[in-house]
Amino acid sequence: MKALFLDRDGVTIDYIPYLSRPEQVSLPEGAGEALKIWQDEGYQLVIVTNQSGISRGYFSLEDVEEIHQRIVEEYRSFGVEFADILICPHQPSDNCQCRKPSPDLLLNYTQIHNIDLSQSWFIGDAPSDIECAINAGCQPVLLLTGRGKETQEKLSNYKVSISIFENLSDTLDLIISKKRP
Repeated sequence: MKALFLDRDGVTIDYIPYLSRPEQVSLPEGAGEALKIWQDEGYQLVIVTNQSGISRGYFSLEDVEEIHQRIVEEYRSFGVEFADILICPHQPSDNCQCRKPSPDLLLNYTQIHNIDLSQSWFIGDAPSDIECAINAGCQPVLLLTGRGKETQEKLSNYKVSISIFENLSDTLDLIISKKRP
């Protein structure tokens, strides 16, 4: 099995810092169609998100679950089904093991669901997403949405190849290039 891991804010939905209400959810243009193609190519779609606003008291876990329900409903209209949404509710000072860039959420998920990380991708817009992918052993992809342009300036810090795309639709090139002889 293979997976497409996706950051939430700035990738799966438009970036709003500390988004706290379902009505704030907005899908990036072309995202539904793109994720449907990834899904049809056999990738399990898994959102991986740090939500420190829970620990900081900005919003509750229930608020986040309502937001996730809205995301699931919005994408379902495109035929997209997420296999799971993995959440770290901690802030950096909590020193937890689940907060990206730690690979623990990915590693635990892949062990339970028999995912081959070498055949999987992680699409994100922040250094923590890129580092999580590298730490887990899957292929990192940077989107220049959300915080992506800021992150792009830091890519020289990494010693691995990182694919860069403007949006989720453009990431379909990764699937097409794998099909070429």
